[in-house]
Amino acid sequence: MDKQKTRDEVNSEDRWKIELIYKDENAFFKDFQQVQKELEKLIEQKENFTKDSKSFACFFKQDEKVSRLLEKLYTYAKCRKDEDQANSTYQELEAKMTNIYAEYEEKTAFVIPDVLKLSKDTVLKYLQQEKDLENYHHFFDVIFEKDAHILDENTEKVLSAYGPVLSSASTTASYLTNADLVFNPIYDGEKEIPVDQANYAIHIRSKNRKIRKDAFLSLHEGYKKVKNTLTSTYTAVLNYDAITARLRNYKSSIAMYLQPKHIPVKLYENLIEVVHQNLPVLYDYYDLKKKMLGLEEFHLYDSYLSTVQKNDKEYSFEEAKKIVLEALSVYGREYHDKLQEAFSHNWIDKYPNKGKRSGAYSMGCYDTIPYVLLNYTNTYTDVSTLAHELGHSMHTYYANKNNSYIEANYPIFLAEIASTTNELLLGHYMYQKADSKAEKLSILNEKLDLFKASIFRQAMFAEFEYMAHCYVDDSNVATADYLCEMYYQLNKKYFGDGVVVDQDIQYEWLRVPHFYSPFYVYQYATSLAISCYVVENIIKEKEGFQEKYIKFLSSGGRDFPLEVLKIIDIDLTDTKVFESAMKEFKNTLEEFKKVYNEME
Repeated sequence: MDKQKTRDEVNSEDRWKIELIYKDENAFFKDFQQVQKELEKLIEQKENFTKDSKSFACFFKQDEKVSRLLEKLYTYAKCRKDEDQANSTYQELEAKMTNIYAEYEEKTAFVIPDVLKLSKDTVLKYLQQEKDLENYHHFFDVIFEKDAHILDENTEKVLSAYGPVLSSASTTASYLTNADLVFNPIYDGEKEIPVDQANYAIHIRSKNRKIRKDAFLSLHEGYKKVKNTLTSTYTAVLNYDAITARLRNYKSSIAMYLQPKHIPVKLYENLIEVVHQNLPVLYDYYDLKKKMLGLEEFHLYDSYLSTVQKNDKEYSFEEAKKIVLEALSVYGREYHDKLQEAFSHNWIDKYPNKGKRSGAYSMGCYDTIPYVLLNYTNTYTDVSTLAHELGHSMHTYYANKNNSYIEANYPIFLAEIASTTNELLLGHYMYQKADSKAEKLSILNEKLDLFKASIFRQAMFAEFEYMAHCYVDDSNVATADYLCEMYYQLNKKYFGDGVVVDQDIQYEWLRVPHFYSPFYVYQYATSLAISCYVVENIIKEKEGFQEKYIKFLSSGGRDFPLEVLKIIDIDLTDTKVFESAMKEFKNTLEEFKKVYNEME
């Protein structure tokens, strides 16, 4: 195995060009000192910023200046740190940005309460009088949505100041699960094999069934030992949400998270209901896996084992570039040309190096290019990841290009659509180009796994946290035994009678970090459902749809998410898009069976 390069040894053409933001740390600190001064100038306007339209406009343009500078500084610090996480200089930069963001939030806690002291008519009049505020209509719509839920200034300031303390449950859980929790090793017949958070994903996919089973038991028995501690950290989140929802006059915890985005709770419930109606198709999927693996009993620890030969073909980065460009050419010339620029102008940090953050992401702000971090190792998964992250970056590019700063930032609800759409288009392209049934089967299998992970599994997670929050909202105490039993019963529902639902799965919820970001995971399912709809219309070349999709990417955050989706003819207040996605899963499964039977 080749020795991993240090950051200094990585070729410049393989690195992102972060120096386009700041050429060095001296330039960074010059702006860091500047943003501190600009923040003080902002706070000096506190007493009079609502007195007339000019003061109002002056304050919010100054706030925009501070926010843009903070985002630019943070993008540089975060990207530099992730290049080499052992570099203490970059650790310090990111820590400084975390602290100054906290300071900014605490010092500006007065803004929303003071704006709400004005009537909405007064604010609308200010917007009409000041050209500098002509793009702020949605910004203030969002604020006035919160009118009945904002507390007095002092209370808001206290809540803001205590933010890091109140969010410490997530930090505590992360330290416990990632640093302190030790799992029993397993034995492969010759030697002991360690089990940890990182290698569990490898063990649970092992062709050796004993390793799969033992790793499953080791991991979940480890979580069983700390179930009371992790239940305590999670119920801190549940209790905080229940209390805050009551203080802010929301009907429920889920309403507190969804209502400000104009997302009805019924949408969340519709997703779960449609998934429930289609669970028999998922059961059919597991029955097929059981048959293909030749197992008398199909356990949970068998569900991650692939039934097909993995596509072990290697793709150089240049080959991946060519594939992605061709697969996404359906978006039109402008999109294609901008992708070319991403490859040729160092948007992408390509390969692993010593100390580099693992995984992949897209990151940028209004005043930078949308960078992509990869750890490319020549696999098909890496090609898919490249397409996925470029989806995010292109969404950011179009949103920034076509909107003012205040309107550019698109909401989380829409954030995964562009990336998942790219993944599906890549899969369609590769399926059309596949020159063997084995390759076709592998591509179909990846698509089935994507549905299983992003719709069915995330819907189960979403249902679990909905039930847990409702239980605590009703003034009940969520004990470890109650939450574990609830999670176990959900697994029985989602896997069906054809799968042996091992008792230890009841502890799996303890290791899901997304539960500390409440009512987030359902968006993976909605995004994939929407992406299926987008891909179907693009592939069928529905008249005008490609232009509508680019317009959707260009909309940024200028309206609430369900309104933005209407650009591409989607209405999520009914169940049609969710039902369409379930139909796509069923059709993919039938195509998989057809190709598989042809190979036998």
